[in-house]
Amino acid sequence: MRYLVILLLTVALCFGAQSLALRLAGGRTLKSESNFFSSLGRIQAGAHAKQKIMVLGSSITGRLPDSAQGFAGISNMGCDGGNGIDTLRAIDNGILPSAPWMFVEANALGLSLTNKPTEISKTMKGPWFQLGIGHPSVSAYGRPAAFFYSNLLARKIGAFPREEAERGFQTGTAPVLLGQPSHPDLTSVETALISEVSAIIQRLQRSGSKFIFVWLPPARPDSKPPEWITALAESSHSYWWDLGQNVPLQDVKLTDGVHMDAASATRTTGDLLRAIQYLEQHPR
Repeated sequence: MRYLVILLLTVALCFGAQSLALRLAGGRTLKSESNFFSSLGRIQAGAHAKQKIMVLGSSITGRLPDSAQGFAGISNMGCDGGNGIDTLRAIDNGILPSAPWMFVEANALGLSLTNKPTEISKTMKGPWFQLGIGHPSVSAYGRPAAFFYSNLLARKIGAFPREEAERGFQTGTAPVLLGQPSHPDLTSVETALISEVSAIIQRLQRSGSKFIFVWLPPARPDSKPPEWITALAESSHSYWWDLGQNVPLQDVKLTDGVHMDAASATRTTGDLLRAIQYLEQHPR
C-alpha cells in the first residue's frame, strides 16, 4: 500500500510539473522529434485553445507564430505532409472545433488532388487524438520529447519579434470576394474536390464561420493563381487573398527555399491579424 501511495504521488508530481511547464511555454510546445508529432501537437493545441481565428494549412502555415507565442486570438493548425483540407474535413466530421474566422492556406491545396489520405488525417480519427485535445497532459505537445526539441528549436530560430508583426509586409492588399464562379476549364478531379470542399465550407458558414483562402509567402513562380483554387473560393463564397504574390521575394527570408524564417513568419501573422481587423471594420 505504501508503494502504491508513493507511485501515485510521483505520478501526480510529474503531471503537475508538466502542466506548469506547458503554462510557462505559452500553452504548448513548438516541436517534437518528428514533423508528424509536431503537427499533431500543433493541431491538438489549436483545438484546445478555441481561438477566434484558425489558420489551416501545410508545413508552410506550421511556421507561423500564434497564441502560444503571445499573438492572442489566433491558432496555427498547419500540418506537415498535409494541408487545410485535412483539417477542414476533421472540422466537418466534428473531430475539431470551428472558429469565427478561418484562413485556408492555398499553397499546398494541390496535395488533395491525389485523393490519398494523409497520415495526419487518419490519426485525427483515433481516440488518442481526441483525448489529447481535452487533456494536454496526454497530448502530442505535452510529451517529454516535445519540451526537449522545442528548446533546441528556440535556440536555432530565435524569437518571434512583436515589432515584426507590427511591421508586416505592407502590401496594401486585403482579402476580396471574387464574385460569381467563372467556370474555368477544370479536370474532373478538381471539379469533384471543389464540390466536396465547397459543401463543407457552406455547412460551416451556416454555423457562423467565415473563410479566407490565402496564398502565403513565398510567391509562386507564375503570377496567376491556379484556376481551380480561385474557382473553389468563388463557389464557396469565400474571400481570396494573394498575399504572398504581393510580397517582393527579397522581403521574404526562407530557411530552406520553401518555409519562412521566424521574422518573416511573424510578419505574416501580423498581416493575418490585421486582415481580420479590416474585414470586421468593413463587413461585406
